[in-house]
Amino acid sequence: MQMQQMQQVQMMQMQQMQMQQQQQQQRMLQEENAQKAAEASSRQQNERAEAGGGAVPDATETANAGAASEWHAGLEEEMRSYAREAEGDDVATTADGEYGHEGLGESATIERLAAAWAEAEAEYAAEYDASDMAAATYGRDLDGGGWGPREAEPRPYEFSEASRTHLVDRVASTAEAGTAADRTARADDVDLFSEGMRRFEAGDIADAILAFESHLQNVDPDSSDAWRMLGRCHAENDEDPRAIACLERAVERDPYSPEALLALGVSHVNELDHARALESLRGWISHNPSYAGMELTPELVGGGTAGEAERSSLEELKNLLQRAMEYEPLDAADALEALGVVCNVSREYDFAVDSFNKALESRPDDYQLWNKLGATLANSGRSSEALPAYHRALAIKPKYARAWLNMAISHSNLKNYDEAARCYLQTLSLNPGADHVWSYLRIALTSTEQWDLLPLAAARNLEAFSEHFDFVKY
Repeated sequence: MQMQQMQQVQMMQMQQMQMQQQQQQQRMLQEENAQKAAEASSRQQNERAEAGGGAVPDATETANAGAASEWHAGLEEEMRSYAREAEGDDVATTADGEYGHEGLGESATIERLAAAWAEAEAEYAAEYDASDMAAATYGRDLDGGGWGPREAEPRPYEFSEASRTHLVDRVASTAEAGTAADRTARADDVDLFSEGMRRFEAGDIADAILAFESHLQNVDPDSSDAWRMLGRCHAENDEDPRAIACLERAVERDPYSPEALLALGVSHVNELDHARALESLRGWISHNPSYAGMELTPELVGGGTAGEAERSSLEELKNLLQRAMEYEPLDAADALEALGVVCNVSREYDFAVDSFNKALESRPDDYQLWNKLGATLANSGRSSEALPAYHRALAIKPKYARAWLNMAISHSNLKNYDEAARCYLQTLSLNPGADHVWSYLRIALTSTEQWDLLPLAAARNLEAFSEHFDFVKY
């Protein structure tokens, strides 16, 4: 009997040890997955700028949002509580096994959340090739890929449904009913391109996009200027893929548009496509009427590795831009701006900063140049120095969404998470459809353990945030 009891005790001890080992392994797996989630968020949260992709937030800062010992302490029960309270409200909830991107799962345990992060990372890896994944922290390594064949056709662009009827709606809202001929005559009097320009200058980007899209759909589908301005609108909204689709069409219709070529090169830098960026910037020089009499060196076809070809093209471009400044010394601001973009590609940030500062001497009211300068400073790890540059950009154009986003990320890098959240909210007020900015906002809220505000972010309830943060609602 005693022997049996001893055996039972030993068996219970062994079972207990096995359970402890399993629990320890489970905790290690949770911590590993949470750390991967934080790293994945950090890779995607690049500071965006028209001078190129910007500084990645410090890994330790986003790790604070993902470290298992801090991030999910008490969060699981709170999430269940929020999901229960949200029934009947505007916070989406899902049943067991049905997980949406923005919904709160009724049975979303920390293990499932970590698994979801890992699954999302795997999907991201499947969507982009290995060279893009390796370049996610800033840009392509100069020994890496990205120097391959070009796409023959521009990226697809989908017009909004509202832009299809915008012209008709404008005529109907400004005139009394009349004959079909009267309405046609009034439609001819509506200058959609000028309307788009007025909206753009005022910072009303959504209305500007509507006007330019309507112009392209109803007036002139081959207007290079309309495609270029539509691309600029999307770039200011931090939507570079859509900007590229528009700017490619602008260049296709007018290969000698220096504005479109430079803007296209910048958006390619933001998307980490340095090969196409350099191609567009070289076109900016060779097709620029200001340098029509300047002798150009033959384009380098390249040989050896992809990295060697990219390095050769970088050096060629920098030499060409230096010669362009010598050719037109009194009008060198554009060449200095292009040189700053190229130096961002090569990560020569001090040279880029110097180039933008010199360009600003000639164009002190250029808000995009101030933003480029700020992003370049942030690229080189000087987020505190970047903030004044962003403030200058916003003083010139208060509704500049990209500068608000860049300033938010700089504040996040400096661990000013409340101010970062406020700037993210200001960005979202200007562009509420920016999915990545909602993600950044959740990271900032998590970093300050403001768990009660996470459901508002999940529901994208911008109005409710006005009770907690001071930002202007548009």
